[in-house]
Amino acid sequence: MFGIRDRRREVAVRCVVAIVLTLLTALTGVDQATAAERGPRDITQELFYVPLHSQEPYTSDVLGLEFAYDGPPRSAELTVDAAGIGGVAVIASGADRCRPRMPSFTCSKQLHPDSDGWNMQELKLRPAAGARAGDSGSLSYTLKPEGLPAVRGSLKVIAGRPELRVNESAALKTTAVGETFSVPIVIRNTGDVPARGVVLLIEGTAALSAATRHSNCRYAKDADTIQCLLPDAVIAPGETMRMKPVLRVKPSRAALAERLSYGAWSFHSSGRHPGPPCCVDDPGPGLTPGQGTLLSLTPDPTGGRGTTFTTTPEPTEVKVPVRNTADIEAIGAALRGNVGTTHRIRVGYRNNGPAETGEIRTVFIAPPGTEVIRAPYDPEAEEEMSDQVCRTKNRGRSYTCSQYSKVGQKVFYEFTLRTTSDDTRSGCVSVSAWTESGPGGTPVKDTEGSNDTAPVEVAENGTVSCALPEEDGSGGVGGWAVGTGIAALAGSALLVAGHRRRKASRSGPTPTPWWLTRFERER
Repeated sequence: MFGIRDRRREVAVRCVVAIVLTLLTALTGVDQATAAERGPRDITQELFYVPLHSQEPYTSDVLGLEFAYDGPPRSAELTVDAAGIGGVAVIASGADRCRPRMPSFTCSKQLHPDSDGWNMQELKLRPAAGARAGDSGSLSYTLKPEGLPAVRGSLKVIAGRPELRVNESAALKTTAVGETFSVPIVIRNTGDVPARGVVLLIEGTAALSAATRHSNCRYAKDADTIQCLLPDAVIAPGETMRMKPVLRVKPSRAALAERLSYGAWSFHSSGRHPGPPCCVDDPGPGLTPGQGTLLSLTPDPTGGRGTTFTTTPEPTEVKVPVRNTADIEAIGAALRGNVGTTHRIRVGYRNNGPAETGEIRTVFIAPPGTEVIRAPYDPEAEEEMSDQVCRTKNRGRSYTCSQYSKVGQKVFYEFTLRTTSDDTRSGCVSVSAWTESGPGGTPVKDTEGSNDTAPVEVAENGTVSCALPEEDGSGGVGGWAVGTGIAALAGSALLVAGHRRRKASRSGPTPTPWWLTRFERER
């Protein structure tokens, strides 16, 4: 009998729990629906600078009145009161068929969930006649969504702009792996109004990291992006400030020919969606704060005397040379067959480190008794042979292939050869590493020179030479002769993905930058 009562009690409890869960689910659904029905939130920036002079890169005369909204599509009316900016600025035009009139006007606006894009009304402003730097006024607006409460907001419009420029760093001396070095950053306001709030963006290659992580800076996971926010910093027109403490950077074990850049911008000077990904007054996504001392700006005691500053808002770039070495190991191949047979082979290299070099050049010399009938080909490259990842200058007797790779990675190039004679002499693969591609690169010291070459073997006892035919010695590596041996072939695939990425960045039509607003694209 006692067990029956327990079972009944258990059934009753389950029923009560089920009812409560049902009610909670219903209430949650109502609450979510209510939250969606609460309407949009105003997220428009607090300040907007109207340029008094010609626009520079990343500056904008387009103001975006922006709202966050997660509800269903809905019609709305946007009323703008521009009476408060009289004598400061004039709203000249608007995007999305909005036709402004001074001093007030109303435009129809369609709201969409944030996942479908921005809920923004773009307005183009120009300075009013007679406006002087520093003149300011208030722009008010009201968004009335259909069936939801109105949203009211305002922002300060200022005539003139702060324009921050950073020092161009002197060439850094060559440093050692793991040796911390300093990068002084000096900022000058060349604009016509004060900069109120400053954001710094420091970016470097993956082999560089910050020696100290400041608590008002945000850092990327790989430590190659640093965003520092100084909301209380004020830099008057003509004033020069110095970052304190000095930025300290340390190269990793893989460092070689590194680069870093830094730039500074004023809060709100480029809108919420600016050109560089740094010019917002909110931390970037995926960045985590540091724990060290606060970064600050102090007046430069010399006033910037003797310092060369950038002339545009673009960041300045610094080359960071690091003493390091790399063991690049050549990987050869072997082929066997009668005259007239064809063979697919893969030759290449492995970067054994420690340095992650710039360009790695592979010279493949075909065995004298063969001819190359197919070489690596990138269909996305331009028609000129110089744009291919592997190039030849002597009718296919040799090929020079250029590629980049990480430490520990193997890179292969696939060739198809046909045997043309009973000549049993083997061909050759020779590799070398460079700090960077092109004429500016310098050779990287290789700690294991004995494995820089490998044979492409035709017969087990054939001789091997890395000398090109006498009629054209271009691209050869000298008269090197070795005994035979087959280098092991293992690992990864070839060949053109990295080449395609490099090509995309240096050729073809320039795409519309992502930071351009819809209004600017329509123009």
